[in-house]
Amino acid sequence: MSPQLFALLERLHGHTAVLGLAVLLHPVIALARGRVLGKGGRWSAALAAFLIALPSVAGWLLYPHYREQIKPVLVAENLSVALAFESKEHLAFACLCLTLSGVAVALAAPQHGPRVALPLLASAWICGVVTGGLGVFVASLS
Repeated sequence: MSPQLFALLERLHGHTAVLGLAVLLHPVIALARGRVLGKGGRWSAALAAFLIALPSVAGWLLYPHYREQIKPVLVAENLSVALAFESKEHLAFACLCLTLSGVAVALAAPQHGPRVALPLLASAWICGVVTGGLGVFVASLS
């Protein structure tokens, strides 16, 4: 992978994740108010799922290059940053799973949305925010 393509995918990876978290906040707030998601809420939940899944795809494309070119140097020179990156990856996967589960519940069983989907989507949002914070931390030091 060329350095330019890596840099492009890396930035898209982070920016689409942030956008996905911003969109995810709409159904979280609506469900927190005890509402069943209306048409707009269902659309924003589905869009959030897509926007949170998209960085995972970009991450899968980036990871082989990271594992071969960046990780060995990072582990040798700054183990704490390398471990923070690995933590970020695990939290990102948790965010993806919680988002997809919460959106599936919200769309398939809307009457149970506030009770079942809210904890899933709120947890996804929190995992995503922590993931983003770790991502900024790692990017600033590597």
